[in-house]
Amino acid sequence: MKKLFPLFLLLALLLAGCQSALFTGAAIFVGTHTKPNHDILLKGEKRVAIVPRSMFSNAYELQNAPREIARHVNNLLDDNIRHNDRPNYRNKKLTIIEQSKVETWLDNCDNDFESFAEVGRDKSINADIVIGFDIIGIQVRDPQNPYLIQGKCQVQVKAIEVATGKVLASDTLMVIDPPNMPLDASSRPGLEQQFRAQFAHIVAQRIAALFHYYDKNKLQRIDADNLEMHR
Repeated sequence: MKKLFPLFLLLALLLAGCQSALFTGAAIFVGTHTKPNHDILLKGEKRVAIVPRSMFSNAYELQNAPREIARHVNNLLDDNIRHNDRPNYRNKKLTIIEQSKVETWLDNCDNDFESFAEVGRDKSINADIVIGFDIIGIQVRDPQNPYLIQGKCQVQVKAIEVATGKVLASDTLMVIDPPNMPLDASSRPGLEQQFRAQFAHIVAQRIAALFHYYDKNKLQRIDADNLEMHR
């Protein structure tokens, strides 16, 4: 019996180790998917429009930023809600209205409208909910040094119920990337244009993630490597 005791002890330790490994694996699997701040798009049959608006007067090259961000938000919500590979995070009844329809409406009114609900009520849009966002300020260059590049964007996001005008969700985001220090673009002609495109996608990620499950470990960030700034 004394000889068997070490075997029982070893077996118990191995079983405990397996349980620990399984628990850790489950924690990793579940823990990387963070709940959205708002679940209003995850249930029910809804038509949703993404409507950008700007409240800033920046350089000419940033004037298209709100629409670029809106296109990314549209795609991200479609990918992460309608086509999510996890059934519990998916809503196939959700319709994300084509961004081209929204842009046509904005062009026809010269981007001048009173409320996000107004856009959603138009027959060409016919939305149940509008995810509207105001770009309060955006920049990619240091005003004191044009060779230093760092994206900064303050954006106010609202989800509006079109029928009633009720605000279903409201958040103000301050997105700064790279978060710690700017990049030196003095030796890379054309880098700013590449940076602007990436930063628009990063701002869109933060907006879209308010409404869908997301993996916080996979949110894109700007760094010297993905801009191919190897030194």
